[in-house]
Amino acid sequence: MEIFELSRLIFDSCDRIHQATTDMYEHVHSDGTPRYESDEIESIIKDFREGVNHEIDTIRSATSEYREGFDE
Repeated sequence: MEIFELSRLIFDSCDRIHQATTDMYEHVHSDGTPRYESDEIESIIKDFREGVNHEIDTIRSATSEYREGFDE
């Protein structure tokens, strides 16, 4: 993997995290007023965390793959 590919993968993951953050905010404020119902908030947070954790894993994986390229 070339350094520019690593940079692109990290950028793409960070961009998706940013979009997930925006989406979560909009879901919490679906009609302009913040939601406060426990079940709905927990569901929104769960979905957000799953998405963010997936992107963090992608970054970890990509950087690990890049480092391993030096060992070959």
